[in-house]
Amino acid sequence: MFTSRWANKELAELRCQPVGISRGTPRFRTGFRYKLARELAPDDETWALAVDKGAFRASYIRQLEGLGLEAILERLAGISQETGRLPLVLLCYESAGEFCHRHVLSAWLRGKGVEIGELEPGDLPQRPEAPQRRLF
Repeated sequence: MFTSRWANKELAELRCQPVGISRGTPRFRTGFRYKLARELAPDDETWALAVDKGAFRASYIRQLEGLGLEAILERLAGISQETGRLPLVLLCYESAGEFCHRHVLSAWLRGKGVEIGELEPGDLPQRPEAPQRRLF
């Protein structure tokens, strides 16, 4: 399982299932089909704390604990099963280096023994039907 951002155009070429975990969905064309797991988006209480990273992190972790690891993993496993067990890529808007709830979620999951990381080039194979990239 990986995390990334909505604007990652390479997702359209990779063998994966993008899953939106943000409060909304992009207004721009993504180039890929996605599923949603909005229960993993920050709730109103957490979102109201967005200016204070520490308070935001604590509130979001309380939200995740309230959902429970088992329920979260069951939901994500269900999405994976629906899509032929493709690797999931959890999406929100921020760039890799920016503070973001997906990074809080990743750290929380890793702390619970779940393998998850930010998607890097070469982490996933291309779709067989993906066009070959132009070299020149």
